[in-house]
Amino acid sequence: MSNNFLCPNHRQWLSSNPLAAHTHLRETQDTGQFYRDQGAWQQALPYLGCAYETAEIILVQASRQTSHKIVDFTASAVLLADTLQKLGQKTMSLSIYDQAQRRLKPELSLSYQQPKLQRCILDCIKSLALGAGFHQQFMHSQVQQESSIH
Repeated sequence: MSNNFLCPNHRQWLSSNPLAAHTHLRETQDTGQFYRDQGAWQQALPYLGCAYETAEIILVQASRQTSHKIVDFTASAVLLADTLQKLGQKTMSLSIYDQAQRRLKPELSLSYQQPKLQRCILDCIKSLALGAGFHQQFMHSQVQQESSIH
């Protein structure tokens, strides 16, 4: 799932240090959001990419999933995909939505004894699908506008 925002050494260090991974997720997501709030999409991108990859590491580390971890992963995917969309990287944006949905789908069957967690996972998958649908619709309308101009 990696998009190579984290270097291999940093990825390895976060993979073997769960507490550091949680701290890194918070810091990178907060910094990325700070830049997004200012409309500085290019500056936000590396932070949000690191947050997304770190959230995925946290999912892999977990011996037991929690709604909090699932929502963190989903939020990081949405922020990254939306930032890519704002930067005009529409295909990559849709790819992030797709990757995140595919990452969460196996968690549904693994959490079969936890109905609340399953509902959370399903809601997150639906949210990712809606986000992708919104961006696809946005892309389609822009193509139509551009072709009507010419």
